[in-house]
Amino acid sequence: MKKLFGFYILVLTLFFASCDKKGSSYDFAQILYPNAYGAVLYADQTIDTLRFATTYDWSLSVPAEWMSVNPDSMSGVVPEGYYMVYKVQVKFDTNKSDTVRTDFIFFNADGRSLASAYSQLHYMNIQRPRRTNYQFLLQDSARQERDSLVFRTYSNDWALTFKDGQPSWIILDADAKMSGRSGTYVVKYDLQPNETTEPREALLELRSADVVNKIKIRQTGLNKTTGNN
Repeated sequence: MKKLFGFYILVLTLFFASCDKKGSSYDFAQILYPNAYGAVLYADQTIDTLRFATTYDWSLSVPAEWMSVNPDSMSGVVPEGYYMVYKVQVKFDTNKSDTVRTDFIFFNADGRSLASAYSQLHYMNIQRPRRTNYQFLLQDSARQERDSLVFRTYSNDWALTFKDGQPSWIILDADAKMSGRSGTYVVKYDLQPNETTEPREALLELRSADVVNKIKIRQTGLNKTTGNN
């Protein structure tokens, strides 16, 4: 992502102004959001905004097929001597690919264009466990008694399920949410101790809209020589 952000800084121009007065103000056009680094969204995040201020009549161009702006919000007229601040809703398809995607919305005013970047990740906003080595893996020790999953969804139609059925060694809290509306959730669970020397695993699937991410819980076995973790 650092390389992408560096790329944004090089190619984005978020402001231009002129010393010629329009009424009692200077002519200008400026993108207020996203900033020069661009906006970063998660795979199931389908709504964001473009916010800008201008003294010029303006129009937008949205070349990417996976994002769109309502046709009624694609252009506007600014009266002589005024400036206007606009907030336009931007819609995105869910990202079901295996890679991040980036494209631009172009804000056109006074014969020139400003570009604003949007990147959509190919995974959801799972905060525990963090995504490492291209996977979500929660590592628990053989004697660990308690742990939790933390995630945020952007769809009002999400569900968390065990792929091959809930194993007996994982006991979800009675109030653990396994489906619901958009928001941030903490799913807590207890662990039975692993009395063997072999690790064991459980695979969960988090579905939000039509995006699916796999989360693996791995509990280590006892040390073969000492009988400890």
